Amino acid sequence: MTNDNNTRKKVNAVFFAAVMVVSMVAVGFAAAPAAAVDDPLVVNNFSPTDVSEDTTEQHILNVTAENVASGGTHEYTVSLPEGVTFNTSGNNGVDNVEYLNESGDTVNVEERISNANSGQDLIIGTDTSGSDVTDLTINATVSVDYPNVNQETSAPITATFDDATDSSAGSVETADIVISNDDGSQDSRPNPSNPPTKNVDSGATVYQGEDVTFVNALAGEEQLIGASGNAEGQVLEPNVRSDQTPGRYTINGDSSSGADGVTVTTANINDAEIRLSNGEDISGSTVSTADADDLDVWAQYNFENAEPLAVTVEDPSGTDITDEVTSGGDTITSSGDSVNLDMSNEDSGEYTVLLEGDDDLDSATEELTFELTSDTDVSINLAEDSVTRGSNVDFTVSGGTSGDFHAVSIDREDFRSSFNASNDPRVFRNTGDTDRVGFTDGSSFDADASTFSTGDGEDDITQAVAVIEMDGSQGVGSLRTSNLDDTSIDVEVYESNVADNAVDGAESTDDDSLEVTEGDITIGNPAGEYTIGSEVDINGTASSADAVDVYVRDNNDWELLVSNIEVDSDDEYEDEDVTLSNTGNPGDSLLRQAGTYRYGVVDASESDSQNTLTTTEFSRASSTSQSLRTVEGDLSAQIETINGQVNYDVDDAGDLTGNAEGQSSVALVLVDRRGNVAVEEIDVDSDGTIDEEDYNIPSRADSNSRLAEGTVTAHFISQGRDNAVGNGELPAGNDADISGLVNWVENNVSSSNLNANQVSDRLVSETSEDTASDDLMVTQTFRYAESQTTINSVYPEEAQADGINPVATGETMVVAGSTNLRPDDNSITVEVLNENGESIQISSTDEWENNGQWTATVDTSDLEPGTYTVESDDSTNTDRAEIEIVEEREEPSDGEDGEDGTDGEDGTDGEDGTDGEDGTDGEDGTDGEDGTDGEDGSDGGDDGGDSEDGTPGFGALVALVALIAAALLATRRNN
Repeated sequence: MTNDNNTRKKVNAVFFAAVMVVSMVAVGFAAAPAAAVDDPLVVNNFSPTDVSEDTTEQHILNVTAENVASGGTHEYTVSLPEGVTFNTSGNNGVDNVEYLNESGDTVNVEERISNANSGQDLIIGTDTSGSDVTDLTINATVSVDYPNVNQETSAPITATFDDATDSSAGSVETADIVISNDDGSQDSRPNPSNPPTKNVDSGATVYQGEDVTFVNALAGEEQLIGASGNAEGQVLEPNVRSDQTPGRYTINGDSSSGADGVTVTTANINDAEIRLSNGEDISGSTVSTADADDLDVWAQYNFENAEPLAVTVEDPSGTDITDEVTSGGDTITSSGDSVNLDMSNEDSGEYTVLLEGDDDLDSATEELTFELTSDTDVSINLAEDSVTRGSNVDFTVSGGTSGDFHAVSIDREDFRSSFNASNDPRVFRNTGDTDRVGFTDGSSFDADASTFSTGDGEDDITQAVAVIEMDGSQGVGSLRTSNLDDTSIDVEVYESNVADNAVDGAESTDDDSLEVTEGDITIGNPAGEYTIGSEVDINGTASSADAVDVYVRDNNDWELLVSNIEVDSDDEYEDEDVTLSNTGNPGDSLLRQAGTYRYGVVDASESDSQNTLTTTEFSRASSTSQSLRTVEGDLSAQIETINGQVNYDVDDAGDLTGNAEGQSSVALVLVDRRGNVAVEEIDVDSDGTIDEEDYNIPSRADSNSRLAEGTVTAHFISQGRDNAVGNGELPAGNDADISGLVNWVENNVSSSNLNANQVSDRLVSETSEDTASDDLMVTQTFRYAESQTTINSVYPEEAQADGINPVATGETMVVAGSTNLRPDDNSITVEVLNENGESIQISSTDEWENNGQWTATVDTSDLEPGTYTVESDDSTNTDRAEIEIVEEREEPSDGEDGEDGTDGEDGTDGEDGTDGEDGTDGEDGTDGEDGTDGEDGSDGGDDGGDSEDGTPGFGALVALVALIAAALLATRRNN
């Protein structure tokens, strides 16, 4: 777009109003040409037509009304555009005036001159009574005040004549008055009071793809330069490219904060909605024709100072129907405003509303749709055609208007025979778009069915009702079939004007059918066997019920065991950690005795959780049953020991493990060698296991001191099937349960000054060996001792042997010993020390079995032959042994002592075989060919001990050398 300040542009009244300054809204006149039938009106002259802004100008006004009546007062009205006024300092803006007839002669008339509309209108009244006049001309000089304008502006002046006699009127527009903009300023952005304009001044925002004109501070600039960011150095011209980099552009790229320039951004429609009269957005939703007479297309956008936002409406075929459905214009001129639509006369279908910039910025678009329906289009559709009773079924109501409410109903005759209003049953579920659910008797509505109960299981209900709120084009609800008959069920929907208490007798707009069939009940657990007193999970499936009851039977009626276990949405029921032999219902007494029974599950809506059902009642209901055998539980338990011991100074603990199925806890009584007692109640897990890690040995019951060192006896005691300790009575008034037993031992037995045997006897007499007792007891003994770690053996890894044995350098040395420390929690370090006590090699282990036997390996590759000390250290205890590292360890010779291997007399002499002195018996060892018989030689080794020679690592030759060396040494001493 270019700017030509010398071009005079004629604008209509609305445009003139938009460009007037000093906060005026100037409304020009777009009146039709002269409309008088008998009194044509002619403006002969109005001059001058070119004026300057902010001036008072005198104009010649000459206007003729033809065929004027001869009597009465006629009115000439001259109307200026808004913002332009007559100068009323004189005669209401008239400097002089004369009246002429059709011959040009002056006519004497009675005149009345006034102003109206804040000086915008001049009214000249003329009474022509007594005058001979046909055509009346007014020739006057008038003074007009012109305002300041920001750009050259033009608009016409309108003249009107009203004939007093015949009420005829004429109206005509003059030529346009042009007001010049003498100071050069123009209406422009970013002034927020201005209407949309393409004139851009410094500080304005321009948009990608827009044609603008630089004015005022930017006037004359052909381009701006990017001053910062990604736009830096780029050129911006008035014809803004669609891919122009957003950012700040200034004159010469000046990046200072006060530099004149503009900001480039992208034109966006930030938000748009199609709104009902209540403000609800129905975009993407549905509206009925009854509610579609007052819709608003509303939008927020970021370019309102640049151009309006155009609104286009298309019908389902894509035809533009904007003019048909809009009456107040089809553009949004300010962000946050709207265009009104009347769609009440349109056909059903999906309509599209397009929003886009009205000029250059048509790349900023938004598309909205909505569905137009009539009330007769409201329908209902069930998610399933056939279900098993007990299932939940969703349904969808379609059509209507978003935000409207529609009643959905099921007739009372479709309820199952066991329906009882007094039990507060449900037919519809309050889910999804459901506003409320309940029942009606045809005149009132209530969420509580018992409101309509008449007693004895009877009621006045006519329908179950759900009220669905439309969310857009649909509303979703759900029904439960557990209270419906096993037959075909009709679900009906009504128009929005049918109330929840008026569905009885009202005509529905649509219905859908659902086939309901009777469902199955299955038993998952317990499965065949139950240990008396134990906790089990009850579970299974029930596709036809909201809840189930559990019954048991011996030979007679069914007795209630567990009531009202809820069935979830997956048709599964479960009740966890149930002690069947102690539920508090009549059936639990049956299961306290070992035997075989019938275990049954029934739909709770039919059994009604009655204490007793006959076999006929149970069979007729939705039910199932199976055999259940009850057994008494066993007891096994122990404290973890290491090497048969528990140390008291380091660990003082051990894992507790075992089984006590049918029990929730057991008593643990510890008795030391002096008769001191410690006692605790030990929890049993729900699966019947005892599993306590790192169980700390408790202190004595009569003090905080530990038990005495030495033998400790642990008694684990559990109740039996009768769920009572002993014969049901404990001394000192203690309850005959595990807690009472612990209390009795703690407060009475511990203070009785009894020895260990007496304490144990007293425990037994009140529990497992009491009269008629079925208690269970498990006894364990262990040594309660100080922590200890010892070295027992040292040997080469290749030749395991007891005792301390020499190891050849380079061999892996095994150090073995015993401990009463717990593995993992403790570790044993083994060090090899030289003669100066310096650590040469180190190794450690934290793994050993409960027998306490530990081993650690040491690499001797770096050890020279000689004598060393091996030390074990568990951080509390140490032990040492001297070892020999030799140059070469001599292997046992299988063939040398052949005679001993085959000589029964010598070979069976085990004592000789292990005695080093006999090992020097060279006579036997070197005698005979038989000695080379390796098989025989090995037999003799078995009889003789660990090896054929009796001394691991030393043969007869080594012993002989040692004997000779000793003899030589003795000779030297004698010398």
